[in-house]
Amino acid sequence: MRYKELAERCIEDIQSGRIPSGHKLPSLRRFAAQNEVSLTTAQSTYYLLEELGWAKVRPQSGFFASVPPSSNPPPIMPAFTCRTTDPVNHDCYFRGLGTGPLGVASLSPELLPLDSLERSMRRATREAGARMHGYPVSSGEPLLRSALSAHFASYDLHFSANELVVTNGCMDAVRTAIAITTKPGEAVAISSPCYNGLLNLLALMGRKVVEIPTVENGLDLAQLERYMQQGLVQAGLFSSSHMNPTGVSLSSEQKENLAALAGKYRVPIVEDDVYLELGFQRSLPMPVRYWDRSGYVLWCGSISKTLSAGYRLGWCLPGRYRKQYERYRFTESFGVNLPVQLAVADFIGTTQYSRHVQGLKQKLAFQVASYRNYLSSNLPDESRISDPHGGMVIWLQIPGLDSRSLCRMASEENIALLGGADFSTLDLYGDCVRVNCGWPLEGKDRGKAEAGFQLERFIELTHLCR
Repeated sequence: MRYKELAERCIEDIQSGRIPSGHKLPSLRRFAAQNEVSLTTAQSTYYLLEELGWAKVRPQSGFFASVPPSSNPPPIMPAFTCRTTDPVNHDCYFRGLGTGPLGVASLSPELLPLDSLERSMRRATREAGARMHGYPVSSGEPLLRSALSAHFASYDLHFSANELVVTNGCMDAVRTAIAITTKPGEAVAISSPCYNGLLNLLALMGRKVVEIPTVENGLDLAQLERYMQQGLVQAGLFSSSHMNPTGVSLSSEQKENLAALAGKYRVPIVEDDVYLELGFQRSLPMPVRYWDRSGYVLWCGSISKTLSAGYRLGWCLPGRYRKQYERYRFTESFGVNLPVQLAVADFIGTTQYSRHVQGLKQKLAFQVASYRNYLSSNLPDESRISDPHGGMVIWLQIPGLDSRSLCRMASEENIALLGGADFSTLDLYGDCVRVNCGWPLEGKDRGKAEAGFQLERFIELTHLCR
């Protein structure tokens, strides 16, 4: 819908500062003329901005840009003393709790450039000819590695194509990194709370974990350093931008300090950076890898959250561990699906990917704002709601909530949710829930979409589980 696209663009302009808060917006007629839309569409755009808090109307003066006040404070991040624990595989996905619009961090297909991807696949298949049927290069298709190198260089994140190793998604990249840097029984430092998929992975690999508290600007690096200094952790596994589930991003200072700690104590840091490009600001936040001077940061990413989860395509920049990483990949598999690699290389190389990501960021910023607005208006007054500046998930804290009971009741109604207990080995987040915002709340006909119906029922269930 055109009015929603225009609202998304306006929100991005206000968030980035291109339209300062308090700045007068164009009149409805002028806005309609500038964007070649009807006056009705212009009105719908401004009314939606007003509803979401991104515009305010002043009598006889018009509409003015605004930043919506956060009526709900963010969830409390508990302070605690670190200790070594054993992760447990919660089997969320096998229990059916990891599927559906609210349960898994994923995008609605309507946000994806499906037709363009199909054209890239056909073009890549035609140009590759018989080569399409051979074994792929174990470290990754050179065309794809070159395309990724050029793409990230546009963000001032430079690396050689030969340094990159292509994997079957980000989790596969992380799994390989953990396998070559640690042994079963050794401890890996993680953020608290931590993405449940990483906890399940570490449990299956037989690793112990040390949860590091989340603080206002990132992680409690003082406690992390003590564990590094004493040799109590053999590696770290962190997201640094738009963490799942909290949405927290490390400050640039924290990222630089984390890279320095890795080099100082020679402790490898595996960086799961799958949400890097989904920040709502125009500039890209640099990963920890940007400040790495000693090669101890293994930077992992994928297109699963930006383009296609089904393609299972990711990568790792393994730093000083490159030879071990490539050797492990060579002995474990014969590489990654070649047609998919060539199709994605084509899609990135034609700059369609950059344009898609810019548009996707606008849509996600709009959807996160819509979810927050709806939740804030309907959850109990004392509820706490995260205000992420990127990614696609919201972290909720509802005092008195029994999130296990909530998720069980929701599952009985085929509504997927993940409670706080799934994101920690400690008994800290029982009143928390993660909600995915990757699916629109409204359908194309302005009616409520499935995600909207599920969110409405989720709110009703929260009142029954307190």
